[in-house]
Amino acid sequence: MNAVSMDNLWRYLQGLSLTASNRRWLMERLAEPAAPTETMKERKKELAFPKIPKDYTPSPEVLAMTLGPLPKDIDLEKELNERWEEWAR
Repeated sequence: MNAVSMDNLWRYLQGLSLTASNRRWLMERLAEPAAPTETMKERKKELAFPKIPKDYTPSPEVLAMTLGPLPKDIDLEKELNERWEEWAR
């Protein structure tokens, strides 16, 4: 909410004639943690890996990308950290 809306809400609350129990109820509701947003829920999803059938044979292009020695100038630790940061977003 922007500042104007918050001010209007505050003025509205001040204008109510609340009993002590009503004030206590309102205070408890305001003290509750906010419900997580969709983006927070999406971030907490577990990683899910696709199930690969036992008889699956990768194409030669995929094999060329995944098999063989790593380039000599690659910083594996840096690459892994970047991937984890990417996945965490």
